[in-house]
This record gives sequence, structure tokens and C-alpha cells, in this order.
Amino acid sequence: MMQSLPVSPVFSLVVLVTLGLFGFLGVFILGGLFGLNAAAQAMGHFSSLDHRIHDLTYAFLFGTAVVGLLPQLRTPSKNVAGQLMALIPWAGFVLSFALGSILIDLLRPPFVPIFGALTLLAITLHPTGRDLFRSFSVSRVNRVLLALVIIAAVPLLAFAFTNIGLQRTVLNDHAAQSHYGYMAAFSFTVIGVGLLASLRPDGWRLTAWVAGLLPALLGIASIVFPDVGSSLGLGWALAAIAWGVVFVAAAELIRRASPVTYIGEDASVGPDRGSTAGAPRWLSVVGIIGLGLILLIVIISFTGVGGPGGHTPPGGPGGPGGHSPPIQHGLQQPSP
Repeated sequence: MMQSLPVSPVFSLVVLVTLGLFGFLGVFILGGLFGLNAAAQAMGHFSSLDHRIHDLTYAFLFGTAVVGLLPQLRTPSKNVAGQLMALIPWAGFVLSFALGSILIDLLRPPFVPIFGALTLLAITLHPTGRDLFRSFSVSRVNRVLLALVIIAAVPLLAFAFTNIGLQRTVLNDHAAQSHYGYMAAFSFTVIGVGLLASLRPDGWRLTAWVAGLLPALLGIASIVFPDVGSSLGLGWALAAIAWGVVFVAAAELIRRASPVTYIGEDASVGPDRGSTAGAPRWLSVVGIIGLGLILLIVIISFTGVGGPGGHTPPGGPGGPGGHSPPIQHGLQQPSP
């Protein structure tokens, strides 16, 4: 196995500063959660149960970047996937806010531009330099993981564009605080991280776990807070959890069956020479079973079983069910 490449002190400093700012922001928000910080409470984070799903989604997105940056402190040359993953949430924010015509909201407060810029700076200073993308190749792409991402992309994109539509048209405090934009960014992030994991660059195992955990965490949050705005119906929550478990399990089985070499290693050493053609048949069976489970849950959801009160909210994973009514939360209701 190759030795780690020399790490620039400037690169380490940028990563440390970025992680330090994440820590400061976390303490700041937690201070508002426990009533210790009036400024954080004024921002609304974790101040209201009705925003709990949105707040948790916001935390999941920021957490994705943190998890991607942490390995850069020790072995960045072996974790290029994590470094690239750290950029995906910020790209998801920009895309969803641009589509929702609220791009200016990224500057109030400018957390996304600041962390996005620092992450881009870290990428330019990464020890691998021009070899950052050297571990990307068509031969490394895993068809099972890619198929799982494509299957999940259908409801995730429906969820994203429904929330973008809500952000553009709905008048409530969720839209006023750009919360529907968070939900769309979450969908784009899951797809992006999942695709990155299926490409299997150096350090891809971490991205596979994150890609599986993100929808699973949203599903669990939706079960814990079933009546909160943007909560998934029970059927979709179970589908999200099931997909996450199957994706992580498939990734672990793939890794054990054919470990991928690092940059600079002899590709002829070990059972994996970068090809997915020799994947064992039992692995394909696991993938088929997992996909069947997901499809079964989706079918049950659409046929009226599994949502709160025995039915799925209308409109699927991003439909009006699970969202608050368009005019609500203390706003003036129209006269009958």
C-alpha cells in the first residue's frame, strides 16, 4: 500500500479552520435549542417542533460536509472521495435555491457561500494535486450501487421538484425561511453522494455509508415526528430506511468481495483489478432482493397502505401530504 502523500500545512490549516467554524456554528445553534442564545433562537433553528424535520435536514447536510472533511486531517490522499463529498451539499444548496428563485437567501446568513468557498479552497490545496481524480475510471464503477442510486433518484427528484414548487408558490413560515429549499438540497445531495460512492474513488466506503445513512435518518426522523411539516408518510419513511440499509449492505459486500486499490498501488495485486464484470452472483441476488423490497414498499404506499392513519399522503414522497397547508402558522386566513 502506498504511503500517504505529504500534506501541505496550508491545506491542514484550511481544513482545521473549516471544521472549527462548523463546531462554532453547532455550539451556536445548540445554544438556541437550550435557550442559551437569543440570536440563534431568532434564526429559528430548533426553536419550533413544526420545523424539526427541516432543522434536522439542515443538520444532515452540514454533517455530510463535516464527515467528508474529517479524514483529510489524517490521510487525505486515501480519502479523495470524502473531500469531494464535502462539496456536494453546497452544490445541492445552490442548485435547489437557484431553481426555487431564492438564490439570494444563501447570503442570509452566508453559511453556504463561506463553507462552500472553504471546501473549494481545500480541494485546490489537496495533497493529491492534479491526481485528485486519478482514481476515477469506468472500470471502477459498480453496477449494483449505480442501479440502487438510479432507482432512488426517481422519488428523490420528485421530492426535490415538489419542494422547489412549494418554495416558489407557498406562503408560510417554512417558505419564508427557505425550508423547502433544504429538502430539495437534501435530495440532490443523496443522489450526488450515492453516485460518487458508485464510482468508487479512493475512500469511497465512507461516501457509501453517508449515502445510505442520509435517507435512513430522514426516514427515522419522519417516523419520530410524523405530524411535522415535510415529514414523509410512514410508507415512504420505511422505503427510505430500507434503501439506506440495502445500499450500505451492498457496499460492504462489494468492498469485501473486491477491495479497490489506492492511487499508486499495483492494480494487479489483490482480487480487484478495477473491473465489476467478475462480481459474484450472490451479490446480484442481494441487489435484486433489495430492489424488490424497495419497490414493494413503494407499491404499498401508492395503493393506500402505510401512511399516517393507514394511507400514504397524496402526491407521493414530495406531495402535499406531510407538508403544512399553504397558508398557516399565524398568517391571516382568507375569509370564507
